[in-house]
Amino acid sequence: MSFINECCALIRRSGKDMLYINLGKDGLYYNYYDNNDNIVHRDRLILDMNIDFTKYSFNLDEDDNIYCIHCNNSLNILQCKKNSHVFTQKDNITYNYKKFGINFPYIKYINEDAHVFYYVCNNNSSNVSALFHHYKHNDHWVENKIDFVNHIILDNFTVLWNNAVPTIFYFNLVNGCEEVFTSRFNLGTYSWSEPLQITNSGKNKLYLSAIRDNINFYHICFCESNENGYMIEYLSGYLNENKFATETSTYVNSPSACMYPSLIKSETTLYISWVDFNKLFTVKSDNLGKSWSKPSVDEDSIEEKFSRASFYSNYYEDCKYNVSYVFSTLHDVGILGI
Repeated sequence: MSFINECCALIRRSGKDMLYINLGKDGLYYNYYDNNDNIVHRDRLILDMNIDFTKYSFNLDEDDNIYCIHCNNSLNILQCKKNSHVFTQKDNITYNYKKFGINFPYIKYINEDAHVFYYVCNNNSSNVSALFHHYKHNDHWVENKIDFVNHIILDNFTVLWNNAVPTIFYFNLVNGCEEVFTSRFNLGTYSWSEPLQITNSGKNKLYLSAIRDNINFYHICFCESNENGYMIEYLSGYLNENKFATETSTYVNSPSACMYPSLIKSETTLYISWVDFNKLFTVKSDNLGKSWSKPSVDEDSIEEKFSRASFYSNYYEDCKYNVSYVFSTLHDVGILGI
């Protein structure tokens, strides 16, 4: 079939019941599955003819509460409490929507403290954006600008967590080319570290993906331009206070029209999946990315429509997977590539 350039969400609670959220013609819809994979409830979550994957995201806390954040003249935060399939309004952040536009909102709750991230740009000029963070602690919001981003926003940032501390990865321009940057939040001062540049190849990049091990080891990949197309570069290393110590840096495919590389780690095996000419390709490594298998095609991606999906789970059998995002078939929900 073909790749559908949308981003749905798969959210599984500890009891194995699951929500599948996807875009419809007039808004955002969800199916609620019981722990036997039977659909027991369907509903429309958001009515908006113009909504797309740059305007919403979801998350799941450790207590099985589900959160949604979306842009609609304000940043609206919805909550679906554990043991429920009904979303209700929890909070919102207002802004001057006539002057500014917001892309890629992100929400996470930790112990009732809220973290909200997004890109904001002036509606009259999309070449410069700001990367913002809001932190709500004891019912008080703290706002920070993490960095100015000097290029048109085509891609999302990535937020990784060390307990309650977020670290963000994103692209910014250096001498006209995208490079990977990172910054870390300080819970003591409610401030962000000076942005740290990780890459310096002088080549254009797209589609950033990253995961963090429990030993503070970071795995990062992205598409990097080559004179014959794009190649997926994988790099790994340790993030210290003011330095990223690179362990491995390598390409995992030949030049092509590759898109949306996604990292997954299961126990000691790393996977990178990506889209190329409407098919899903995957490589794997059993030695922390030092060497990779040859790319293989997922046969289901040939026969069925599929898209990217955010994946959050508290179900014990899923806990072995450390993912950036996954690829899923659209009609019979299933994860591809692993």
